[in-house]
Amino acid sequence: MFSHISLVLAEERARDMRCTAARARRRKEVRRAWRAAHSPLGWSARHARDISDVHEAPDSYEEFLCQTAQSAMREPTAAGRSHGQAVH
Repeated sequence: MFSHISLVLAEERARDMRCTAARARRRKEVRRAWRAAHSPLGWSARHARDISDVHEAPDSYEEFLCQTAQSAMREPTAAGRSHGQAVH
């Protein structure tokens, strides 16, 4: 009789532990999703599909330098900004 009760209690305890673990996992996923939704990186990752000019990470240092130089050439000069051009 006692062994049957012990088995039933052990099964209930195992079920409770699985439920607790599942709740903790869901809570962690919800927290991670909330952080991603409310962080600047999360926003850019969500909207990267909408932006037509998505930048890829350069494969080498030389490519990085070329991309940096190209973006510097596209930037408005200080004189252009002083005439009301907005800084992006």
